[in-house]
Amino acid sequence: MLLLVVVGPERLPGMAYQIGRAVRQMQQYARAVRDEFSGEIAYIEEQYKTVRGEVDQARRDLRDQQTQLESEMRDTAASLQVPELTGAANGSTPAAEPSTVAMENAAALSEYGMPDDPKPEVKPDGGGAKPSPLVF
Repeated sequence: MLLLVVVGPERLPGMAYQIGRAVRQMQQYARAVRDEFSGEIAYIEEQYKTVRGEVDQARRDLRDQQTQLESEMRDTAASLQVPELTGAANGSTPAAEPSTVAMENAAALSEYGMPDDPKPEVKPDGGGAKPSPLVF
């Protein structure tokens, strides 16, 4: 009613046509934007599913490899068991005397120029780094 008074009766039909046309154009733009976003969202979801599948496959492969490596490590550790020590535990021939083993190890260390006693030197004044006092 207010539009009739403001615009006038002769220009009202043209004005209604222009308003209807503008509303239709806005609806078309809204549909186009919605369709484009729907397409982009569908593409992103497809890419997400693809990447997710690849990540899941990689995770399964890593778990399989981890299981295989752990099995190989157990087999290797079992094959590296020292026969003298395992025999002594089973009640068969006893292992070499510890003092004999220690002397052989000491001889091997001195042969390669390694010190016999790896203990650090102690200074006569009881030196060494002293901890600093805590300050709060």
